Amino acid sequence: MAIIRVMTFNIHGSDPEWGTLHADPTLGILRRYSPDLIGLQEVTAPNIEFYRQHLIDYDYELGQQYGEEEDCGYISILWKKARFERMETGNFWFSRTPDIRSSDWGVPYPLGATWIRLQDKVTGIQLLHVNTQFEDGSWGEQSRQESSKLIVERVAHLAADIPVILTGDFNCNPWSSAYNHFQANDFTDTYRAAGNADTVDSSTYHGYAGKQYFALEWGTELFWRVDWILTRDGTQHFQTSSSTIVRDAAPPIYPSDHYPVVSELVVL
Repeated sequence: MAIIRVMTFNIHGSDPEWGTLHADPTLGILRRYSPDLIGLQEVTAPNIEFYRQHLIDYDYELGQQYGEEEDCGYISILWKKARFERMETGNFWFSRTPDIRSSDWGVPYPLGATWIRLQDKVTGIQLLHVNTQFEDGSWGEQSRQESSKLIVERVAHLAADIPVILTGDFNCNPWSSAYNHFQANDFTDTYRAAGNADTVDSSTYHGYAGKQYFALEWGTELFWRVDWILTRDGTQHFQTSSSTIVRDAAPPIYPSDHYPVVSELVVL
């Protein structure tokens, strides 16, 4: 039996103050929780360069470049070099032409997913890690629905018989159409699988407000637990032993406008 510790973290690296206010706090969290696998969203090239200098135990897939050209970011995956070996990587776009950089479904700029197939040096199994960011707001509803369908289709092709870990900022709540589509296709929400319930304290987005965040700030629907770690079993099974929303901060400075999530998976 072996445990894989996974983190998903939207670091909001496009924030112009990231370099002075948020770099060290995010680094502190990554070091403190020491995940084996990390899915980062809203990463910029300077962010990755900073991590390369300070997190020498990890290897990196910078990943897909997404968003608007003047404010683009990356969907990056990090893994511990001592634990995993990279086998194959790729990406796809959320559109009807997913193999070319493109936008669709009401979103004017490209979005998509980065994936990597890894060999676990401890257990010998292979797994697929997919990392993504969905569009936010009511205008992104069609995109979120279609993107969840595309991920399910691509995963079925890329990882027919190996386990899958899906991390991301999904910009929707765990009762949304996108979430329900993943659930209907054998994806497990590690937060709920660990015995956690969705309550008023479950928000992973806080807009640099911490405990003062008002969940109805963005409209009539609660903007709540939007950062997920999902799994899908292959011939090898994962069992969630824990899942935690990490609220480490030193107010008024927060590592990001999102809290990271850490889950521990037992490989059976």
